[in-house]
Amino acid sequence: MKVSTKGRYAIRALTHLSGAYSNDGAKPVSIREICKREKISARYLENIFVKLRKSGIVKSLKGERGGFFLAKSPGEITIYDILYSVETGVAPSKCAVDIKACARAGKCGIRKIWVNLDKKVVEYLSQTSLEEAARLHLNG
Repeated sequence: MKVSTKGRYAIRALTHLSGAYSNDGAKPVSIREICKREKISARYLENIFVKLRKSGIVKSLKGERGGFFLAKSPGEITIYDILYSVETGVAPSKCAVDIKACARAGKCGIRKIWVNLDKKVVEYLSQTSLEEAARLHLNG
């Protein structure tokens, strides 16, 4: 499994948004602010946020004080949710999630390794919250 820059930047940007989240509501944060702090291209990050908004992880507010904010608390968003929203897949091999990806997949014992690894990766990423990632990122 290889996480692309899209996935890595999405997680970094969302850790920044998690700092603006509170129980009384999230404060919108501009793309410009995130880009400045995280050293990410604005154009690239805008494309990532389109996917995050479509998947319901973030919401946006237009206007002078607008920006993006988390749709749920950082503890309710998992790293798997984020990666699933922006990546084409997180499986170690295409055959792990699609038996039709390889003509030999039905008879291949090695495929079982990829399937089991995929299960472990999904399990781990699903148990790791954005809140935990933010804590690690900001204290890192």
